[in-house]
Amino acid sequence: MDISLIADVVLFVSIFIVGLLVKTYLPGYIGEKAKNLATKEDIADITNQIEQVKTEYSKQLELYKSDIWQTQQRYLQMQEEAKLKVEVFKKAVVDVAKITDLINIYQLHASSSEMDSAIAEIAFEKGSQEVQKVSWDMHLEHKGKAAALYTNFRGLIVELGGTFALFSIYFESELNESLYRIIMMAHGAVELKMSPAEFRKRLEAEYSKGHDLNVIRQIVGQHYDSLWDVKPITVESNRFFQLMKDHIKQAGNEKATPSNS
Repeated sequence: MDISLIADVVLFVSIFIVGLLVKTYLPGYIGEKAKNLATKEDIADITNQIEQVKTEYSKQLELYKSDIWQTQQRYLQMQEEAKLKVEVFKKAVVDVAKITDLINIYQLHASSSEMDSAIAEIAFEKGSQEVQKVSWDMHLEHKGKAAALYTNFRGLIVELGGTFALFSIYFESELNESLYRIIMMAHGAVELKMSPAEFRKRLEAEYSKGHDLNVIRQIVGQHYDSLWDVKPITVESNRFFQLMKDHIKQAGNEKATPSNS
């Protein structure tokens, strides 16, 4: 047989076998490759979606944490404010009561000091050394007590000024105005109602009527008491206390009433 013919037959058979192999196995191979490629793309897409969910979850979690923190801060702030209001109430009640009593005692010692000083001078001029010494000693004693009380008064006025500043923030205007009036009235109430010269003049006038020095002390003291009247500041203090009671009662009722929200 011709060698070239044999070569052609072998080539034809080889092409046929290769074609058969391609037809049989190549579609499956290509399909498997495509399947693997699709699986990888699906996994990448799923992974991407998971990452997006995780990112969104992290954002929501941070927002939730922020809301919780802000709520806690508001709650703590409300607690601190309520505590501060209670402390301010208590301090206002105590300080207003203290300043009224303090002014009363101060006026007693301040007026007695001036009166005893004037009586000591008159007694010295009249040659009554014993009365002069006793009166002067009483003058010094009352003067020292009055000075200490006035120092306390100044400190208490400063504290009331701070309380008034807090009242202007947390409470209604009627309470603020009442406390302001008490402070202003206290300034006027602590002032001496007669000058030393007027004490001396009145004492001499009573002495010229033939009264004993101890008697004229009582007479002039009663006159001074008529000038010094504690009633206005006491009335305003009582009004202030009543306003505070009403405020506390109203706040309690509002707290007990369920919210509509």
